[in-house]
Amino acid sequence: MTVNCADERVETEVAFYNFRCLQGVGLALSYASSAVFCVSVRLYIIISLLVISTVLYVVAEYRLRRNHAHSSGHVTDMERR
Repeated sequence: MTVNCADERVETEVAFYNFRCLQGVGLALSYASSAVFCVSVRLYIIISLLVISTVLYVVAEYRLRRNHAHSSGHVTDMERR
């Protein structure tokens, strides 16, 4: 079974392995920082990481769709102006 990931097809096992690996790293960092930072600082860090990752995801999707539109020959209304 394969899953579409960005612009290529990736096997499901690899995608879930990457997800679980990054989840484990996040949990380990959270546990390690619990003695160093107070709750409010950790919340600010988590919220800022969420915002940064969302912005990077949107930028990646935008670039992927723009490249796909250019490679397929479709011209949008914004590109005609």
